[in-house]
Amino acid sequence: MDGLSVYVNKNNPVKELALDQLAGIFTGKIQNWKEVGGNDAPINIYSRENSSGTYEFFKEHVLKKKDFAASAQTMPGTAVLVQRIESDPNGIGYGGAAYETGARALGVKKDATSPAIEPTEATVMSGEYPIWRYLYNYVMPKSDANEIAGYLKWIRGDEGQKIAQEVGYYPLPKKLRTEQ
Repeated sequence: MDGLSVYVNKNNPVKELALDQLAGIFTGKIQNWKEVGGNDAPINIYSRENSSGTYEFFKEHVLKKKDFAASAQTMPGTAVLVQRIESDPNGIGYGGAAYETGARALGVKKDATSPAIEPTEATVMSGEYPIWRYLYNYVMPKSDANEIAGYLKWIRGDEGQKIAQEVGYYPLPKKLRTEQ
């Protein structure tokens, strides 16, 4: 499982945003941080490239299939995106929770009256954090069925889930780990 974090510079005073505010920022309707409780400064948008599954998920679930702002700067990966935000006090971007190193993840609210939820293992696994997703494995159609079954059993087992956690993702809930 993955929680898509919304990253800002560590010095940005904004601590949380609602999904509609995020949509407004990333589509270009909101262009200044003061419109969402921040400093009087332009918002610099960083996005993943349009061939990324992260890009598609964010566009579908946060932007409701609307286009990103023309001013959004496309980054080739989340690590590069976070590095850019780390050096840009007015930057905002999104990516997997595994990449929070030099930037800060915002709390995300489902709507204006909801509490802000941080992207943690507990809130992603429970579905409480509003921008979460399953990560999938794809196999070739003519792959050996026994090999695939063995791999899927391993990846859902303790060893496979431990590796997923070590690289920054969240384990599947126990119920999903045992279903065939």
